[in-house]
Amino acid sequence: MLFSEAVELALSELRSRDRNLQTIAAYRADLRLYGRYCGAATATAQGDLTLEACAALGVQAYLEHLQAERRNAPATIARRLAAVRALYRSTWRQAGLARDPSREVGYPGGPRRGVRGLRLHEAQSLVRAATADSRTPLRDALMLLLLVHNGLTLAELTALNCNDLDFHRLLLRVSARPHAERLVPLSNDAASLLEKHLRTRPCGGPLWTNRAGGRLSARGVQYVCARAARRAGIGRPVSVQALRATALQLMRSAGASEETIRALLGLRSAG
Repeated sequence: MLFSEAVELALSELRSRDRNLQTIAAYRADLRLYGRYCGAATATAQGDLTLEACAALGVQAYLEHLQAERRNAPATIARRLAAVRALYRSTWRQAGLARDPSREVGYPGGPRRGVRGLRLHEAQSLVRAATADSRTPLRDALMLLLLVHNGLTLAELTALNCNDLDFHRLLLRVSARPHAERLVPLSNDAASLLEKHLRTRPCGGPLWTNRAGGRLSARGVQYVCARAARRAGIGRPVSVQALRATALQLMRSAGASEETIRALLGLRSAG
């Protein structure tokens, strides 16, 4: 099976599982990188590269390449391994492989650790720092506030539209993909700031926009997080996952039940 055909089969399966377009685009980019690595390692043109040739190289060598040569962060390696696993999970039987080679590997440097959330004072400093020297201080602070208080995922945050806000009931409708919608509560302060933000937005469009007026990308949100972390003097990288973990910690500190936490965060398990 040609590698390019295998990639399209894997992405087609992701679409059938209602994965959002940003996730599919990220998987495509990561699989292209994997294909370039395998093509270079086997001296094969991309159009002639087969999945069998990629599997014969072993996936562990690719992960070590990401760590040693590209110097990718652990979170980036984990994401790229997830894309490779999605590829082989969808195609290894059709390609006639004896087994799925991606299931036999571990992460370079040992098992992954859970993402650590921020302390309350760090989270407060982060939200305040988002407004410093920003062209869009209200937008940036609001995004971080929703991440810290409501534990939205990156896909959920970027997919928000203006009409997802229900000010009468103080609720926010979030959905990273079709048929996975949930309602999360808004504080009075957040609702007040969102009303102010909406005055700058056309009705019904994306809630967060970039300089060109288009929907803010996942990369744009990650930039806001990293920039605010530097301004706040937080001595470690701050990702959306870390802010979601912060929301989990704050909910537990407030005495929320595990069932409530699962519902608010859209989790199968709050562990």
